[in-house]
Amino acid sequence: MVKAFIILLLALGAGAYLSILLTEDPGYVLVSFKDYSIEATLVAAVISLFIFYVLFFGLIKLIKVFNPFKLLKKDTWYALFNKKNPRRQIEQGWQYLLLGKWQEAYKLLVESANRAQNPSVNYLAAAYAAFQRNDYLACNFCLSQAKQQSLVANTGIKTFQALLELKSGKEEQSLALLLAIKKEQADSPYVLILLKDIYISLKDWEQLSSLIPDLEKHKVLAKDELLMLKEKLAVHRLHKATSNSVNQHELKTIWNDFNKVLQRRELVIEAYLRALLTIGNSAEALSLLTKFIKHQWSDRLVALLGYIDNPEAAEQILLLEAWVKDRPKNVNLMLTLGRLCLRNKLWGKAREYFESALHFSNNTELSAEINAELGRLLEHLGEHEKSLLYYRQAIGLMERKLPDLPMPNIS
Repeated sequence: MVKAFIILLLALGAGAYLSILLTEDPGYVLVSFKDYSIEATLVAAVISLFIFYVLFFGLIKLIKVFNPFKLLKKDTWYALFNKKNPRRQIEQGWQYLLLGKWQEAYKLLVESANRAQNPSVNYLAAAYAAFQRNDYLACNFCLSQAKQQSLVANTGIKTFQALLELKSGKEEQSLALLLAIKKEQADSPYVLILLKDIYISLKDWEQLSSLIPDLEKHKVLAKDELLMLKEKLAVHRLHKATSNSVNQHELKTIWNDFNKVLQRRELVIEAYLRALLTIGNSAEALSLLTKFIKHQWSDRLVALLGYIDNPEAAEQILLLEAWVKDRPKNVNLMLTLGRLCLRNKLWGKAREYFESALHFSNNTELSAEINAELGRLLEHLGEHEKSLLYYRQAIGLMERKLPDLPMPNIS
């Protein structure tokens, strides 16, 4: 508004000055062509040209508005007087961008940016095209131009820049930029999601844990996704406690920090049980594991029963054999039963469960484990040939095969 007012004042001043000047000397214009000539004062010539200009462009405007014979389409003026139609360039540039023709898209989008209604949008699209062809100098130029041309705060542009930094593997630079943006836009869902992804990628569990309240407050993640994230943090905390050799009291404190929902998650309780076994508290691990499985079946935790030194293995065998009736083809259950039988010195029964487990197993890693158990048992039973066969099968099923190396030939 102020700008228009200043221009109006300047125009009025220029007009007043010209009127005084032309009053003193009206000027003279002569146009001659063959036998024809037109004479007029300068004022009359200027006024005539102005009237012609108004009539000509007024007629064009009317035709564009009413367009009775479809004579003029949108942007016809550019088509007539400008070889490069900006709207056409922009649309073609976006088409190339969506088709992955990065070089062509970049060229058209940058060329038409200054004539576009929203130049910053052009520059952002061009920045992405430059990024895709690894031209980071051009990408940074376009981002800079987008910030300069933007009519609003460029926080969103900075977020886009952080995303490109992250995609290019510059996690530290992206993180610094996102943390600065978070101070301005603490409730930005996308900024919080990117921060979450970076912390997971960097395995910065402490910072990820401190981000959880913001993720909850602004409802950035779905409930299931948020619960899985909390589960991952809880498992990490228990693993860290185990590696730091915490005592019974410290481990119990960590466990009590988790809410009831987390304490019922399979991966969390498995991590806690392994931590209990590491510090030698087999009794509590066994009690907690048995209670959990009675209420919620878990193959992973049933398998863990076979690693617990259980003085009451006979009772556990009876309990698991009752479960076999409902799960007759459960490989983990039969493998665990075989191990419990070994703890109770039921060699023949252990062998039967191992063989049944191997029969139903369709998992390569689990089959290798069962073959190894059978090989070990048969070796101690004196059946060396069969033992060697199972050992070889176990080695053959290993995920990482043994390399072919020279071996001694004893004959």
